[in-house]
Amino acid sequence: MSKNINIDTDKLISKCTQKIFSVIKFSAKRTALKITLIYFMIGCLWVLLSDMLVETFVKDPSTTVIINIAKGWFYVFVTAILIYLLVFSALKKLVNAKEALQQLNRVLEEKVAHRTQQLESTNAILIKSNALLEQEVIERQKVQKQIAILNESLEVKVLERTIQLQLINKQLEEEILEKVKAEKDLSKERYFNDAVLNSVPGLLYLYNMDGKLIRWNKKHEEMTGYSSNELSEMHLADFFIDDEFQTVVQKVEKTIQDGVGEAELILRRKDGTYIPIFCTAVRLELDGSLYFVGMGVDISERKKTEDRLQKYKILAENTNDAMLFIDKQGKILEVNQAASKLYGYTYEEFLKMEIYDLRRTYEKHLINEKMALADQEGCIFEAVHKMKNGALMHVEISAQGTYLGQTRVLLSIIRDITDRKSAEQNITYLSYHDKLTGLYNRRFYEDEIKRLDIEENLPISIMIGDINGLKLINDIFGHIEGDSLIVMAAENINKVCRSNDVIARWGGDEIIMLLPKTSACEVEVLCKKIDTTLQKDHTLRASLSIGYATKKNINEDINQVLKVAEDFMYKRKLLQTRSLRSSIVSSIISTLQERSIETQEHSDRMKELSKATGNAMRVSETMLDDLELLAILHDIGKIAIKDSIINKNAKLTEEEWAEMKRHPEIGYHITQSTAEFQHLSEYVLSHHENWDGGGYPRELKGEEIPLLSRIISVVDAFDAMTNDRPYRKAMSKKSAIQELKANAGTQFDPKVVRVFINDVVRCL
Repeated sequence: MSKNINIDTDKLISKCTQKIFSVIKFSAKRTALKITLIYFMIGCLWVLLSDMLVETFVKDPSTTVIINIAKGWFYVFVTAILIYLLVFSALKKLVNAKEALQQLNRVLEEKVAHRTQQLESTNAILIKSNALLEQEVIERQKVQKQIAILNESLEVKVLERTIQLQLINKQLEEEILEKVKAEKDLSKERYFNDAVLNSVPGLLYLYNMDGKLIRWNKKHEEMTGYSSNELSEMHLADFFIDDEFQTVVQKVEKTIQDGVGEAELILRRKDGTYIPIFCTAVRLELDGSLYFVGMGVDISERKKTEDRLQKYKILAENTNDAMLFIDKQGKILEVNQAASKLYGYTYEEFLKMEIYDLRRTYEKHLINEKMALADQEGCIFEAVHKMKNGALMHVEISAQGTYLGQTRVLLSIIRDITDRKSAEQNITYLSYHDKLTGLYNRRFYEDEIKRLDIEENLPISIMIGDINGLKLINDIFGHIEGDSLIVMAAENINKVCRSNDVIARWGGDEIIMLLPKTSACEVEVLCKKIDTTLQKDHTLRASLSIGYATKKNINEDINQVLKVAEDFMYKRKLLQTRSLRSSIVSSIISTLQERSIETQEHSDRMKELSKATGNAMRVSETMLDDLELLAILHDIGKIAIKDSIINKNAKLTEEEWAEMKRHPEIGYHITQSTAEFQHLSEYVLSHHENWDGGGYPRELKGEEIPLLSRIISVVDAFDAMTNDRPYRKAMSKKSAIQELKANAGTQFDPKVVRVFINDVVRCL
């Protein structure tokens, strides 16, 4: 064994040595190659660079030769030093590797010697162990012989026992097979019974006479929410509230008595919710004990359906819309009460009719098309139906295919939309007509001008008229009178124009006329007719300022023609406005004298007294002229006051007096509207102001009130007191003078009163 160990150690050392030498050998090759490469590279670089430097800096050939010799020796010297250093380094590494190898050999020899000694000791112990094992083997062989003898005896006994067990097993197998077959048959029967019970669409139950739940199916667990273990401990009372349970007890007693029973009950579930169920039960007697067994079906959906049917019935019978069931041939199968109310037919009459009887006969093909569409996808449409009395009715029909039992029918819901159609027509009319005049509106005109602007309608003329004095009429009489003037103008224009002319209200006081196939000469004649007609038809002699233009060539822009007509109208309006307003004011004065006590005699007296007072107060000639006009115009605002107030024979009420007090402001607006009287407007506005500030409308006082207004106030009061009025007789001059004096300094200017009494009244 020692010899084997020495052999192994030698092999190990040999392998290590070979490996080290292979490494050294590889390292030597690499080092030699490295030295060679360095030498080659340095040589190449030296030759290349040195030659370049010599060529650059040395131009003398002899010097170049000397330098080349010197650089050769220099290169040899330097490379010798480098080779020495590289070889020295490589050899030093080789010596170090050899010393390391020798050191490794010494360590390995020591370890091998130590290991050899251990192995020799172990070998001696193994020799002793082998001797002991040989002795134990001999003894074991003796024991094995004895065991073999015992085994032979045991095998005989086991064989006998095995035969006995085989006989017993055969008998047991037969018994087990019979039992398994019986259990399978029983399990199959039980599975079949459970499947039948669990397939029932309701809960099954078996209760004893104490109300204890004995048997149930899976549906019972699902419907009540209780588990099987929970149900096994429950009683009948656990599923019903107190009042409902009393009903259940009565039904159970009746079932026991009659043998069968049924009832609709409210079952309480585990989560506290309730469901309606329909229960059937029969009496069962088993082993001398009474039970009742039955089934409960959830009728929630049936109840919902019944509720929905009831609601549908209420809806159908109480809705205002007619409902008809119609078959595919158009025969009416069923109607609600609203249909009878809507059409006037009785229920029996409807059942003898077809849908075609409600429509005009020539529309039958349209009815069939709508019926087909309704059956396929449903539709909503409008139609005209005939009522029993022959009247026509606009209706909206919503039709949908459905089933009435097994029959495919159409359900038509019919609504009377006659009022809606009338409203729609009215809306359509209003969308293109002016509400006040009934003329077309600007929107319609703008659409029509596009439609009529074609070559076939040439020449096309446009007339545009502006109602003169409309603002003045509105200010004096109010917008109702102004609207009346607009309507009158529209009606008179309609009388003169042709049926195919387009007449529209263009703006507040402007009316435009679009006249196809009308020349300029024809338009001029039409303008004169309109002016003549208007002058005959109104007290205030309202008129139109009319401008017009004619399109003769298709290339002309119709909007430019309109602009020419507008410009012409504005020029004519400027020329007519002044004379028209003066005319209106003159008409107002005439009208005022006609409808009130303000007679021409009153105006004459006012002019005479006012002029005399002005002269007495030494006012200028201009102011005398204004005073004379003011005497006529001061009450012009009363034109807008109701006759019932102006001519009332009794004292005015507060409301009437408030209305009467408006006339100075109305007169102010009237005089402001005309250049001739505009400078009098402030006097008209102030002629009811009092010296002490208690007058109206601005409560001016003292000399804030214009002088002419103060004079008119005194003169008007004196004339009113000394002449008869509807509500009193005239005063004497003496009494009137006393009244003026009494109110001097409060209502009247004291100076004006003094001058009027002393210089005017006393001279009468």
